[in-house]
Amino acid sequence: MFRRWNLSLLILLILLSANFRSPERVTAQKNIPFAKYIILLIGDGMGYNHLQAANLYTKQIPDYQSWQSVGVSTYPEGGTYDPQAAWSDFLYVTSSQITDSAAAATALYTGSKTSIGSISVNADHSARLLTITEIARTRGMAVGAVTTTPISDATPGAWIAHNDARQNGFAILDEALWGDPNTTGNADKSYYEGGHGKTIPPVSLLIGGGHPNWYTTGNHFVNNDIITKLKNELNQPGAFKYIERISGSPDGGQRLLNEAQKNDTMRLVGLFGGSNGDVEYRLADGSGFNPENPTLPEMTRAALAVLEKDRDGFILMIEGGTIDHASHANKMNEMIGEVIGFNDAIQAVIDWVNDPYNASDWENTLVIITADHETGYLTASPSAFADQPLGEISPNTLQFEKVISSTGRRASWVDQNNNNEIDSGETVYWAWNSGGHTNSLVPLFIRGKGSEKLNQYIRGFDPIRGDYIDNTDVFKLMHDALGYYYFLPIVFQTVSQLNNP
Repeated sequence: MFRRWNLSLLILLILLSANFRSPERVTAQKNIPFAKYIILLIGDGMGYNHLQAANLYTKQIPDYQSWQSVGVSTYPEGGTYDPQAAWSDFLYVTSSQITDSAAAATALYTGSKTSIGSISVNADHSARLLTITEIARTRGMAVGAVTTTPISDATPGAWIAHNDARQNGFAILDEALWGDPNTTGNADKSYYEGGHGKTIPPVSLLIGGGHPNWYTTGNHFVNNDIITKLKNELNQPGAFKYIERISGSPDGGQRLLNEAQKNDTMRLVGLFGGSNGDVEYRLADGSGFNPENPTLPEMTRAALAVLEKDRDGFILMIEGGTIDHASHANKMNEMIGEVIGFNDAIQAVIDWVNDPYNASDWENTLVIITADHETGYLTASPSAFADQPLGEISPNTLQFEKVISSTGRRASWVDQNNNNEIDSGETVYWAWNSGGHTNSLVPLFIRGKGSEKLNQYIRGFDPIRGDYIDNTDVFKLMHDALGYYYFLPIVFQTVSQLNNP
């Protein structure tokens, strides 16, 4: 009986599909009923006040901040967000139900909440979750990820793999590049554990940090076995082109772009980074960056140059990951520099969509800009709610930022008596109230194909931020934008598995 029902369903779907145009014919057109390109940009740790700080420093408001916008709740499995408590109890957003990048990224990419540290698997690790990238693959779309953190860190990791634990970077990267989490090492080796089977086909592009030549202590993201395999396969058909940081060569960005723009570069890995795995910070004034690495805008342009060659379109995640790390350290100068770099990457995406010489436009492209969570609880002064405007943010006030002795948190203020305490009457410009993540809402900006469905997913109203959705709804927006074509292969595969257990 069950098998007959499956066969009937299969016949029905075949009949229905006869009325549909094939994905190959449709994706060659520009005016199509679904998104050919989806680009998700994530400012890791980036809250509302992080954007406000960068805007105050630059004295500019980027165009994307005028797009359709809502807040986003970020709590993990078992959590919640109470908008009344968030603005009546100062400690509410720091006390409990706080996500990490792995659980938040999983929610963004799969539409399902999970536990802390989990990479696109459910909360008890009993099953892998279907990601938006796997759905896109059924349409033949290319998949790529770009980050300023190590390429198998939590935010890119959940985009490209499934694993019980975010620290298993070697397994995550093996799954991303070759489809099998144990391609270069067995599951009983450190950082190769926790896999949930194969993901085929693997990604087309991965650019970011984690190069073991620089990250020499505690690196669980990329090892030399993976690099050796990439280099050994360079001349094989369909293999990745490989570009890496070279000591003494201050042209990392140009070398990456040159390789990406070659006609035969259809798949690319770019591996860079510094002593902690991240691409080194740029400061607010643009200094501090090491040109042996590409900038985030250069990584973005390289990714677009590679992925646009796929006639079926692509889905791309771009992460400004070190916004989070600067915020953990409560360093405004580094945080603003990284937000500015992230804004420049967003502008590179906008310029690409507006370029009349490629196949993209706002009718076939969806761009979403958001964060995975807020980090640092940045406010106008210690214990001030986050709706109070920040003070002056300038080169002058950046130099005043230091640690408050009594709290251990950094702030910027005019310390008239140099006692490292904020005393009555002293001018305060901003303060960090946490060294970790918070349960605050984060902003989302959206434009393009499918963005008109945003209001369908409103979950509630926040008295300060207004309407908000949940991070699981970001998956739904991308899912809606992909249209119906992905559905048939998934059902056919499911029917086949049921009939051939």
